[in-house]
Amino acid sequence: MEEITEPSFKYHRILVPLDGSELAEMAMTPAVEIASFMEAEVHCLQVVTGLTLNLDPYLNQRIINAREQMANLYLRSLRRRFTKSKIDIITSTTSGSAAISIIDYAKKEDINLIVMSSHGQSALSRWVYGNVAIKILRRAPCDTLMIRPLGTTESLPKKRVMVPLDGSPLSELALKPAVALASVWELDIMLLRVSPPLFSDQDPISSHDFFDEIEEKLNEEAMAYLLDIQAVQARDSLSISVETASGPEAATLVDMANKNEVDLIVMSSHGRSGVGLWLMGSVSEKVLRKASCATLIVRNE
Repeated sequence: MEEITEPSFKYHRILVPLDGSELAEMAMTPAVEIASFMEAEVHCLQVVTGLTLNLDPYLNQRIINAREQMANLYLRSLRRRFTKSKIDIITSTTSGSAAISIIDYAKKEDINLIVMSSHGQSALSRWVYGNVAIKILRRAPCDTLMIRPLGTTESLPKKRVMVPLDGSPLSELALKPAVALASVWELDIMLLRVSPPLFSDQDPISSHDFFDEIEEKLNEEAMAYLLDIQAVQARDSLSISVETASGPEAATLVDMANKNEVDLIVMSSHGRSGVGLWLMGSVSEKVLRKASCATLIVRNE
């Protein structure tokens, strides 16, 4: 378990998908702050579409072209608002499916972090509940940071980042970006290990005395594991605490985040299974949907 130092991890190219709405723009400030700290460039991408009506292809293409012109004007105006940041901001437009276009752009431009708002044009979170964000999380070639805007205000991390770990080397790959982002916003770090229930409350075996002994033993092992990581990562510039909990993984992660004033959850896309237990097993998706704070999914395939 090697020690992680702040300069050892950097994002170099950050992508911010936009749709012209103020809610989507909430991802810009955190993206620019990360880029300024890490000397990265920011790519702003707007995907435009034609009408869903069965129009003449020529007319539909004219609509797409007009929307692309408007998108380019919007992106240039947005870039001017961040000129004081003194970072490279690259603007682009494309047409097609939002999720596929964003993923293709990330691959083409060698993006290693996507920062996007959980809310787009619809106040009902069209991107998340319309599955665009979920598709990006599943298929993006890089880490994805989902920002939760509060009304029309950026909800920037201010206090604490939580890193869920399950004891596997794959889950520990979330540590480097967590430490890096903690440095960007001067956050405390909380390491968390959640033990899923061994048996349901309805299972007769759960009432046996040895059941409590097993749970106590597992909790001791979890705490010892977290303390080892805490010792390895300890340094003057970081405040690192450890917590253990038991219960259904996704619900417990969200509950612990709420109880501990967590502003940012950083978790690996892969855990114990090595085949995407957290992400494809829907834990990450449930956390994304239910958490009230920003969530970074670290890609480790």
